[in-house]
Amino acid sequence: MTSKKILTSKQEIMDYINAGSHFLFQKYIAAGMPARFEDNRWVAHADNIEDWFKQYTRVSMRKMMEKIPQENPCQAK
Repeated sequence: MTSKKILTSKQEIMDYINAGSHFLFQKYIAAGMPARFEDNRWVAHADNIEDWFKQYTRVSMRKMMEKIPQENPCQAK
């Protein structure tokens, strides 16, 4: 019997998180989403992804935007 919580392909993971594009999947991977690529396939556990998304979405974008300098560094002073 195979656990329904073990996701064994990139497409299964993308479907689980409702990622509509490979770009979004790669963005989440770069941000630390717990999934592994080994033996030429992706594997992840749904519970780990759920826990990660709880943390990932806990920080509001407003707080993150406040940390980014508002002036354009390309503008001459």
